[in-house]
Order: sequence, then C-alpha cells, then structure tokens
Amino acid sequence: MKHRLTRTAALGAAAALLLAGCSSAGGGSEAIAEDCVPAHDGIETIKPGVLTVAHYDYPPFAYMEEGEFVGIEGEIIAEIAKMECLDLELVQGDGSAMITSVQTGRADTTLGSWYRTKERSEVVRLSDPVVTSPLSVVSTTGVQTVDELTELDAVGAGQALVGVEEMQDLLGGKLKLYANNDAEFADFQAGRIDGAVLGLGAAVTLLELYPVEGATVEPLEADPRLSATVNVGQTNFPVGLDNDSLGDAINDDIAQLREDGTIAELAEKYGFPAEIADPGEPNLL
Repeated sequence: MKHRLTRTAALGAAAALLLAGCSSAGGGSEAIAEDCVPAHDGIETIKPGVLTVAHYDYPPFAYMEEGEFVGIEGEIIAEIAKMECLDLELVQGDGSAMITSVQTGRADTTLGSWYRTKERSEVVRLSDPVVTSPLSVVSTTGVQTVDELTELDAVGAGQALVGVEEMQDLLGGKLKLYANNDAEFADFQAGRIDGAVLGLGAAVTLLELYPVEGATVEPLEADPRLSATVNVGQTNFPVGLDNDSLGDAINDDIAQLREDGTIAELAEKYGFPAEIADPGEPNLL
C-alpha cells in the first residue's frame, strides 16, 4: 500500500502533504484500512486520526523524493503512523520553526536529526533515541581526532551545530561558521576550508551529492574537549510537553521497530554504519 498525497493547510506559506497511515510512504491513494487496530488506544493528536509532522527537507533523515516521503527518520515515522492507524500530515517549513511548531501545538512532532538536548527538553517532551548522528569531519586528510582537527588551517561548522561553542574555544580564528550546510560544503569544495564538521548523516549526504576527490567522512573519536564526541548526539521525535499519550506510544513503537530490525535495515538502506541503530541509553547534550 502507498500513502496518499493531498494538499492541505500549511505552516507559514509552505505546502503540507497528507499521507495515509496503515501503509508505506509514497504517492498512492489508499486510505487507512477500516479494520486497522492501533498499537495504543487513546493517543491525543491535534487532529483526530492524523499525526501532524513539522517537516523540512534534511537528507538522509527526512525528505521528499519524486513525490514520496523518504529518509531513515521519514520511513520510521511513517511506520509509527501505520502502527497507530494514523494519517501522516507533513507540514513543511523552515528548519528553525520545527521545534517551535511542536511547542506551540501546530504540529504533533517533528523530525530531521533533532538531537536530544537539555535546552529542548525544557520546551518539548523528547522521545527515546531513534538513531545516533556522530559529529564527523569531511576532509581529504582523513581527520579522525580532535588533535588532527586542530592542525587544519581552516575548519567549517554550522552555526546551530551542537557543541559549536566548544569548537570556537578550541579552534579560535580557524573556525568559520555557516548559516547552512550547503554553504559550508561549497567552501570545502572550493578549498576555502580544509575540513567541514557536520553530523554524520549530513556529511555522508553532502559528499555523495558533491564529490570531492580524495575526501572521506570520519566520525571524530571521543575527546572531552568536544563533549558532543563523548555524549554522541541522539535523534528523537519530540512532542508537546504534556502529551504523554503520544510520547509513550512513540517510545513503545521505536522500541518495537528497533527490536524487529526495521531501524537497522533502514540504517543500511541509507548508507549509515549499523551502530547508529543502537544509540544506547538516552542522553542530553
């Protein structure tokens, strides 16, 4: 079965997409089966029978491709909707609006490699970890350690990257900050920086899209000078602070999808190392 795609109201000026639950992500027109039995009763969502998900394209985690909602987290959230007999409504917007959309009740959850952080835990209820996205470096010298990172003449990082303040203290004037990953990687391609620090998923995707001869992606080895390499970033599906029914259901469904091998299979499908599918105990960055 395929999800159906229809236009609905949008967040801001962006379009939203409605995909039917109890099916796989895609562009078909089949609705929820009448005999669909949800894994959990009494789930509270903004719209009855619908899981509203704030969304922005962030490959390989969640993005639209040829009319289908794909990515490792995109497929996981589609499976959760299926398990709970919910239609999946994607409300598109800017990345900066995603957590706020959940906090203010305009979306039930969001996705796109949102780390579990102390700051976010104060405004939304964080789910159990979905996958990990280790802090990684794209370079032509195979940088794997913080010491090797400090030896580069110029290093790029996103302004919103977890741990960027520690990187500024460590690298000083060598660090160049960027508003988005595309701008950072464009400078790496052009040779204006010697290394690009990104989450693993973004690093893998950008290097595939924009190959650089001799460049590799290497997760940074654990080093207390960059705490994000010690407490590795864990992605999650946040919900409203008071929405225990949805939060508990999402946690149970994540556990089921991990146990039956679905998350590991999706990690392999999207080119991640297998270990990201086993994030360990929850942490807060």
